Amino acid sequence: MKGFSGIKGILVVGLLSACMVEGQGQGQVETDPHRPSCTSARCRKIKSFLKIHYCGASPFGNGPDDGCEIKTIQKPGTGADVIADYRCEWNTTKQTAECEQHGELPPAVRAILVRELHRAGLPANANGQTYFTLWRSTQSHWSLAVAYYSRQVRSELDLCEVITVIDDSSHAVVVRKLPFQKTDIDVPDVTQWVPIDIADVEGNGRDDIVLEGDAYENHWLEVVSLRDGNVETVFSGLGYYL
Repeated sequence: MKGFSGIKGILVVGLLSACMVEGQGQGQVETDPHRPSCTSARCRKIKSFLKIHYCGASPFGNGPDDGCEIKTIQKPGTGADVIADYRCEWNTTKQTAECEQHGELPPAVRAILVRELHRAGLPANANGQTYFTLWRSTQSHWSLAVAYYSRQVRSELDLCEVITVIDDSSHAVVVRKLPFQKTDIDVPDVTQWVPIDIADVEGNGRDDIVLEGDAYENHWLEVVSLRDGNVETVFSGLGYYL
């Protein structure tokens, strides 16, 4: 199983908020914060792109009616060069995931990610495993860099995660983070995000980041847009819940 999503699917089964989408009515009460109303032309265009490229069966699970099964993407598309990633396999004897890192991070990128993990609360003496993902945008001057820390102790998991965008000047912006915490391995009480792709979702010549949000039995897609060093969540929705 592949990299970051491999941990989600093997070690942290079921692990797995977002900004409101442009075009939502003022004062409208939303019953699902991960799937706000999608009424603007921009939102509908993004949603259509996501359904074509990242959705399988629809509807799926217990709803919503326009939701979908999120496809397992083995590697990002043409919008990203994979510099580093990792793969995980389930060891049935040990009842744990065994992961192997592929590719090396530049020292400056590793230092940034380790710094952000500690800022997210990871203790300096933490003795779990940290795995890294680094995807380079093929048409923009930035990279998507991820650090994921985990440690399994019987029925508990220690977790910490940071997803960052790093430009050519080594300026880093944190896109998502899971502050260091302990959670139950069977019923985890955390939300984390898995990078799915780098793609020109809006068709405007700029690469966006596609993420899967996961809060135990609730899975959805998010799109993060980057412009002038700032990040903005421009879509949250689709997916399914159980």
